[in-house]
Amino acid sequence: MEGEAVSGAQLIAQALKAQNIEYMFGIVGIPVTEIAIAAQAVGIKYVGMRNEQAACYAASAVGYLTGRPGVCLVVSGPGFLHTLGGMANATINCWPLIVIGGSSDRNQETMGAFQEFPQVEAGRLYSKLSVRPSSLEVIPAVIEKAVRTSMYGRPGSCYIDIPGDFVNLQVNKSSVKYMECCLPPPISMAEHSAVSKAASVIVLSKQPLLIIGKGAAYSHAENNIRKLVDLCGLPFLPTPMAKGVVPDNHPNCVAAARSTALQHADVIILLGARLNWILHFGLPPRYQQDVKVIHIDICAEELGNNVRPAATLLGDINAVTEQLLEEFKKRSWKYPSNSEWWRKLRGKIKNNEERSKA
Repeated sequence: MEGEAVSGAQLIAQALKAQNIEYMFGIVGIPVTEIAIAAQAVGIKYVGMRNEQAACYAASAVGYLTGRPGVCLVVSGPGFLHTLGGMANATINCWPLIVIGGSSDRNQETMGAFQEFPQVEAGRLYSKLSVRPSSLEVIPAVIEKAVRTSMYGRPGSCYIDIPGDFVNLQVNKSSVKYMECCLPPPISMAEHSAVSKAASVIVLSKQPLLIIGKGAAYSHAENNIRKLVDLCGLPFLPTPMAKGVVPDNHPNCVAAARSTALQHADVIILLGARLNWILHFGLPPRYQQDVKVIHIDICAEELGNNVRPAATLLGDINAVTEQLLEEFKKRSWKYPSNSEWWRKLRGKIKNNEERSKA
């Protein structure tokens, strides 16, 4: 008996649905219109946009806010090229994103096909994975890998190139390699010795500063970080993307004395923040020459960037913060609120607030 046939467009839509993808943004046209129709048929919310770049930024924002990639669906050539800004932004800012681009039919390659462009190669520079399925049968496996890659470790964008002739081509369902939904990203924890070392460095600090980064917001670590701030009495500074992890009106927030806090801290705890331009690369004159940095990040390659760390804690920010909480509960240590450092910071905050008012 002949098995049931399924089209490439249906396979793509079903595979995205199987990976719990909820949102698709894009601009339809040749050859991807049928993919958008199939996506709507399986219950994915499709949002038609006026510009591919905007669609790609919207899909990236969904990825950052939900922790599961949004999809950006575009046509070949210029349609695809307009997504590169959004793809680069998602990868460099560590947000999960899937871009699906239609491309030339396989039998017209190198012939000057409609809007022909080397999309897989172009996408590689802007993404964690850039791939063109070799057959209809492997589409679900490729989509599972792209979704998984976009979320695991440091998140980023993934590009899937769909030859135009794949969209309406049909294949027997029984020959398709169907995939279950990928598992949630594994939660990794830091080594116990690293946690203990970090705590020791903090306990010996005279002028500690906690810097809360975007990774902390993405990890939903707000409850544990708030507990850590309250338990240890540490002054903290949010980066722009970590605003609200602990509210700015918390008494320990030193955002109003940012330069002073950075310049005079002797120990800095980096919670999912990178020592990039936003934090002046961690280098003098913005920091002490001998500042001790405790680097906490999900990405091993990030640890030790620009500054040699006093301790490195590799892992999920929420999980590692919990490890630090347990360690400090055992040590029952709290940074004194009447220290010279707090006096200096509070004085600077008051001074800056008065200047702002004036």
